[in-house]
Amino acid sequence: MEARQARPPQIDPSKVSTVRMVLCMIGLWVCLFLSALETTIVATALNKISSDLDSLGQSSWIIVAYLLTYNGFLLLFSKLTDIFGQKTLLIVAQLIFLVFSMACGAAQTMTQLVVFRAMQGIGGSGIYSNVFVIVTKIITPDKIGLYTGILTSVFAIASLLGPILGGVIVDNTTWRWVFFLNGPGIVLSLALIFPGIPSLGKKIFTRQTLQRVDVVGGILSLAWPTMLVFAWEEGGESYSWGSSTIIGTLVGGGVGLIAFVFYERWVVRHQSDMEPILPMRLLKSPRLCLNLLSMFCVGVCFYASIVLLPERFQTVNGLSPMSAGIHLLPFTIASPVFSITCGFVLEKAPRTAAYLVGIGASLIVVGIALLGSLPTNVDTVVAAVYGYEVILAAGTGFIMPPLVFMLKVEFDDDDLASAMGANNTSRTLGGCVGLAVTSAVTHSKLRNMLSAFLSPSQVSTVLNSSSTNSNNGLSPSDLVRVRYAYAVSYGAQFRALLAFACVGTVSAVALGILREQQVRRTCRLSSQSRATTFIQLDDQETAVG
Repeated sequence: MEARQARPPQIDPSKVSTVRMVLCMIGLWVCLFLSALETTIVATALNKISSDLDSLGQSSWIIVAYLLTYNGFLLLFSKLTDIFGQKTLLIVAQLIFLVFSMACGAAQTMTQLVVFRAMQGIGGSGIYSNVFVIVTKIITPDKIGLYTGILTSVFAIASLLGPILGGVIVDNTTWRWVFFLNGPGIVLSLALIFPGIPSLGKKIFTRQTLQRVDVVGGILSLAWPTMLVFAWEEGGESYSWGSSTIIGTLVGGGVGLIAFVFYERWVVRHQSDMEPILPMRLLKSPRLCLNLLSMFCVGVCFYASIVLLPERFQTVNGLSPMSAGIHLLPFTIASPVFSITCGFVLEKAPRTAAYLVGIGASLIVVGIALLGSLPTNVDTVVAAVYGYEVILAAGTGFIMPPLVFMLKVEFDDDDLASAMGANNTSRTLGGCVGLAVTSAVTHSKLRNMLSAFLSPSQVSTVLNSSSTNSNNGLSPSDLVRVRYAYAVSYGAQFRALLAFACVGTVSAVALGILREQQVRRTCRLSSQSRATTFIQLDDQETAVG
């Protein structure tokens, strides 16, 4: 039986006034936006950065280094809030993010930049984890859907603004401002969070709290997702899927996950003075397992879609990065609108959560299927794509708030941070899997189609190019055929995502059924309890009479 540890001072929702809540939410939104922006804004500046630092061959590591630590620390940061407190960990994470953002901007070599990006990813991971933990702690269940919808809007907006801001910065000033702009943003966020979140009022970093940290479990929780993310990001790009590097990291990640599970079980049974990173008893809940699977599939479809659509506009239709971002506006605008609308519905009718997850998952299936059926028109953007974007945005907007809401109402404060950490990890790992799967489909499909009319060297040039706007030594007719090949490959990628969307729908519907059964059981027990109380009161009155 797992021992309950004395918690550090946690956030008390009763001490958060309306003004403090507004300040807190703005501050949380800003820092979460900046951490999400770092995964998209750098992509546009890669060529300029690698050229200035004379390391074109290592440019991909600027993104990979951030993603590795960003994903690897999610679960660890979430759990550490139970030991050191939410406000403390969020401030620490923001300071890490701030310091190493400035270091990235000042880097003089590619090696320095990659190392600083990895450290920046740790801060970004801490921000992402702590923001959602704080929201679930500070918000009452009836409003959790609304505020979750507001916060999740940052991902769509960051995906839209990232390439545009990166292009504007690179075209008009030095690429170093891609990192320096985090400075004013984090300072603003801290200025709002300090007064917005109630002070803990006690010392947090003591010998007793440090002894409760599950060090080995923390290392294992970093190791297995880091190896898996590396394999998924680099497989088919820097290394072939059959290479010893990719096979080794995939096997290592799987072994690390198994070791993590068994070690956490050992900690629960034999180390009563230590808190496991992820209490294994939580995974005995079928509702949590279905929640994690649903969020994983949402991550696959969401992250892959917001990357693939702008790429399709550029490679198939020949648009600039800024124009591609504008064509993504229907999704970017609609997604937060549907999330906030879903939050309002949950506030007024909490029992609709069981139905909203099913509706959201079904809309994701429809949206992904429609995007996979787009015609291979290379001249203009088909108008129907805007409607398809709105359908997909409705699906992602409807499903994420109720998934977080269900965690809030099912788990108490002792387990909520761990459950949220697992939820966040599932979503980001899903995104990595989605990008890896679509990348593999692209390379396989394109190589087969391009090799029919291009030489091997021309095929390599096309695959390594980020745009089809330049001719790359190809004739106009070959360029049209290349764009057609890209259009076919993007259709295949969305059809691959459709499998994950269908799995997500099955798990979401099952989760909704279990949730509805739980609610009905609770209502029935409550009715029986009230009836028993009335009978007892009636008996007492009879005895007195």
